[in-house]
Amino acid sequence: MVMYSYPFKINGTSHKRFFIVFLFIMISVALFSSCNTPEEKTASDNEGTGIHKIFKRGPVSVHLDVDKNEITIADRLNLTISVISEEDYDVELPGFGDKLEQFGIVDYYTSQPSLTDESRSKISRSYVLEPFLSGDYIIPPMQIHFKKKNNTDGTLHEIETEEITIRVTSLLPENFKEMTLHDIKPPENLPQSYGLWLWSGGIALVLLITGIAVFVFIRKRKRNGDDALIRKIPAHQLAFDELNALVSEKLVEKGAIKEFYHKISDILRRYIENRFYIRAPELTTEEFLTGIKTANNFDNTHKILLKNFLTHCDLVKFARHHPQTEDIQKTFDSCKEFIAGTQEKE
Repeated sequence: MVMYSYPFKINGTSHKRFFIVFLFIMISVALFSSCNTPEEKTASDNEGTGIHKIFKRGPVSVHLDVDKNEITIADRLNLTISVISEEDYDVELPGFGDKLEQFGIVDYYTSQPSLTDESRSKISRSYVLEPFLSGDYIIPPMQIHFKKKNNTDGTLHEIETEEITIRVTSLLPENFKEMTLHDIKPPENLPQSYGLWLWSGGIALVLLITGIAVFVFIRKRKRNGDDALIRKIPAHQLAFDELNALVSEKLVEKGAIKEFYHKISDILRRYIENRFYIRAPELTTEEFLTGIKTANNFDNTHKILLKNFLTHCDLVKFARHHPQTEDIQKTFDSCKEFIAGTQEKE
């Protein structure tokens, strides 16, 4: 076999061209890489809408996790406190009772201590929180105490978290006050038919017979001196009778505070419906208070009195607020004062 070899040479000009082409390729790759970096970073920064913070002191670190930093009044918030420490330390988690400042505590769970990958002890406590009204809610700083096991001098250390603000928004639209009802479309003409006339005639005959029967019945009751069917009891008199009946039940003396607030709130709502023909029992407190801001049925004094009364009642009914004796008496007096101040004049 015959082998041929060809000499390969790069003169000065070819070497310069090769170096320029190589430099151009490297600059293009660098520019392409730098153009992709900001998009990846932006995507990473937008991940998650909760709050995650870590607080450290000595051998203990506290991890505070909130799944959302903004919710509506219909949502619930998940709060988790995790404490990671060395195994030879005892940790004491904070307790809140049945509420956490403005939040109501729906449920909570404490996990069993476990070991992390770094052979450290971890214990967590999770809370399900529920808001009551819209606005800014504050989760106050929480203190976690820890000490070394078998410590004879009883030295107790403390680590404190930061204050956290949660925004609670309303379910009502922002332009709720500007919303207006559109006019009802006019009725459309239906094609005439004998069946419709027959049905209409039959219904009219039934209504006529029913009206005559009711008229005769009322006339007969009036002859007997009973005019209860045609006499209307004033709305404020009905409300005062219901308040007297509520007092006779002695719910406060029996400790049924929440039942007392449910009933007195319903009495005032029924009075408003009977007196002003506003369907107060079917509206939430927030919807009702928003609606009466532009109503002419109440003056500013009665609007403020009604807002304070309903808000206080809802705190007891739904937020597990425990009122004092003077608060209960003040609530009862506020209800009477509102009814007396807005009653229909004789």
